[in-house]
Amino acid sequence: MPRRALGIHVFALLLAPAIARAEPPSSAITPVPLPVPKGPDPAAAAALAAREAHLETQTRAMTVLTSWALASLATGAALWATGGDDYTRSIGIQNVAWGAVDGVIAGFGYHGLAKQRGLDKPISYWQAEDRRMRTIFLVNAGLDVLYVTAGALMVGFGKNDWVRGAGAGIALQGSFLFTFDMAMGLGAR
Repeated sequence: MPRRALGIHVFALLLAPAIARAEPPSSAITPVPLPVPKGPDPAAAAALAAREAHLETQTRAMTVLTSWALASLATGAALWATGGDDYTRSIGIQNVAWGAVDGVIAGFGYHGLAKQRGLDKPISYWQAEDRRMRTIFLVNAGLDVLYVTAGALMVGFGKNDWVRGAGAGIALQGSFLFTFDMAMGLGAR
């Protein structure tokens, strides 16, 4: 090690005890207040969480309904086009018709969700929206019972294969919708 570096090290070792006992200047003792970062408003955070949960639930519902609509359209078109008898073709027509209606409903649902994404509302608004949607789903489930019943009556008492096939298609679609609406109405979230 060069002499100069050795001298600096020795000097630092000799000064170390004095530096360790030295008092800091009085201005260094006084703490400088720092700005306190503000956290999110708890009410705003709760409202945001409620909005996101509502939108997630409704998006999931529209995704399921869209999937069912597409499956109904595809299978219905295949049955309608290739069905060898009136019964099968009639089921196909019902699937196409109900699939189209379900697709339109899902489209309106997605449109409504897009409008809600930017809303800055209190938590009470989102809780009311959840209750409103649950009520709609449960009322729809009641209507679905009527569809299934009407379809079953058409199957049981229909005068020909065309009517019985239409009844089977209606009962099938109503059964799915009943399950879907009950699940969303009772357990949405």
